[in-house]
Amino acid sequence: MKKLKILLIGQPNVGKSSLLNALVGSKSTVSNYPGTTVELTKAIKKIGDTEIEFIDTPGTYSISDRSEEEKVTEKALFGEKVDGVVTVIDVNSLERGLYVVLQILEAKVPTILALNFIEDAKKRGISIDYEKMEKILRTPIVPINPLTKTGINKLVNTLKQIKKYKKNFFTVRYDDHIEKAISKISTRVTGNLPERFVAIRVLENDEDFYEYLEDETIIKEARLNLEEHPKVAEDIAITRYGTASFISEKVTEIISVDKKRNIQEQIDDIFLHKIWGPLITFFSLLIIFGLLLYLGNITQNALLSSADSFLSRLNMENASIINVMLNKTLIGLSAGISIALPYVFLFYLLLGLMEDTGILPRFVINIDRFSRKLGIHGKAFIPMALGLGCTVPAIRGTRVLSSKKEQFLSATLLSFVPCSSRTAIIMGIVGFYGGKELALLIFLTLIFAGLIWALIMKKTVHVERKPLILELPPYRKPLLSNVIAKSWIRMKDFVYIVIPLLIIGGMVYGIFEALNLTNSIVKPLSFITKWLNLPSATIIPLVFGFLQKDLTGGMLISALGKNISAVLNPVQIYIFGVAATIGIPCINAFGMLVREFNIKKAIGLTLISIAYGILLAGIIGKIILVFSLKA
Repeated sequence: MKKLKILLIGQPNVGKSSLLNALVGSKSTVSNYPGTTVELTKAIKKIGDTEIEFIDTPGTYSISDRSEEEKVTEKALFGEKVDGVVTVIDVNSLERGLYVVLQILEAKVPTILALNFIEDAKKRGISIDYEKMEKILRTPIVPINPLTKTGINKLVNTLKQIKKYKKNFFTVRYDDHIEKAISKISTRVTGNLPERFVAIRVLENDEDFYEYLEDETIIKEARLNLEEHPKVAEDIAITRYGTASFISEKVTEIISVDKKRNIQEQIDDIFLHKIWGPLITFFSLLIIFGLLLYLGNITQNALLSSADSFLSRLNMENASIINVMLNKTLIGLSAGISIALPYVFLFYLLLGLMEDTGILPRFVINIDRFSRKLGIHGKAFIPMALGLGCTVPAIRGTRVLSSKKEQFLSATLLSFVPCSSRTAIIMGIVGFYGGKELALLIFLTLIFAGLIWALIMKKTVHVERKPLILELPPYRKPLLSNVIAKSWIRMKDFVYIVIPLLIIGGMVYGIFEALNLTNSIVKPLSFITKWLNLPSATIIPLVFGFLQKDLTGGMLISALGKNISAVLNPVQIYIFGVAATIGIPCINAFGMLVREFNIKKAIGLTLISIAYGILLAGIIGKIILVFSLKA
């Protein structure tokens, strides 16, 4: 069977993930690229006598080795031994999309251009001459629509022939002095990569390509004749952008369309209004979390009932170590799945809908209007929006900010952003056992705690504020199968990582319980539960919760039993919820903090944020107690 390895490359929000889902469905695996924190999505599709492995790279505007996303894309392009590339381009921003295409063509890598959002372009009066574009670039071009699967069969058939395409692609020509330097360096290039491409990357100061030179002294020699280009890397980029602009202009025709403002612009007039926009955002988020709580409760009830029915059929009355361990393992596993699974999956489902409809960036803009008054950089809400899904990529997402100080300050705010796992605690424990009012109160407490933190940061740390620049995608009708596929891909971490941890956590707690060793954990930390006015055993889920927040629900039921509301009153459920949700959420997030900043800052932020959550929860609990006594 013939095998092919194909990279998917393109800018953020051009539809690469949708294309991958259209090609292979949800049968994808997500993993970090070796030595990095950047994720690649891989999937294999058998088509006739051909097996194609697709690798979806992170969204990037170039492969110029500036950001980690660019470095990973570059390494995947030259280190994965790929047979070709599908470059996905949004035709509404053809000029920007062509920049990375020109870089790939310089590397003589067989390339197919998949042009997306054709219908949107036509509505805007943009018409692309695909045949002319093919002749200029000398590479196949396929218009696609992943949502309706238009062009997918043609793309697959073109891919199967990708090795047959000649490598006489379009070549960008630079200033004469730069061309001479390229020619000079090319004579000293070794290896399998095209000499011209390596020479260009060397002039762009990409040190990864120095290893392809016979002698690095040629770099200094070549630069002697570049006095007119003191910033040769920038001049190369400018020429490439200019060429992309020229090609875009040649193949684009602007057609007269109805000048009446379209429905999207009318919606944005309301959604991005200075007053109505923030109000709509606030109430939309309330509705979304209300829906999450309602649907999650129904699902959790059904799962818990099924789990109870299953466990009641098992005969584990014998108090042997094996029985106790097995009993705690099954209780923790079933409770963890019942509590976390409904909310985590439903959250990712709603997040996917917001992404695919184009609503999420509008939320970010409206929130930014409020954040400026708190001295929070507008771009900080990009990682915070990511943090609603998972804190780990959110910490990595702080790189959108320009300085390390801004990045770290933004990372501290993630202590108050409820990720999907913390949302599961709020909905599955506080909301389910204490009522939806308490769950809403937890969210309001997180906002309150975050505001206090932000004001403290504003007074103590001064950072220059810059305007938020965010590209707004058009509103689009989401394809449910695409949203479900994305949600499942994001859920795989829970299924493959958290469920084994639930089993291990239950076994460990069962062993401690059977050997009467629980006090060895509970007693040294009893001052925390005394401060929180909680049963001493609740320290177990709080400790396990730091390892992985999804363990909190299962371990709480393992420690207190299935009927939590009979052991904890509503105030205690609320206090436990506050203590469990504020702070750095898990060991994975801690590890990402170490990688992004350093171990000293990671330990400091983790300890301070957890202490802040416990301190605040205890103070609120004591205030409630005082008022209840007066009443």
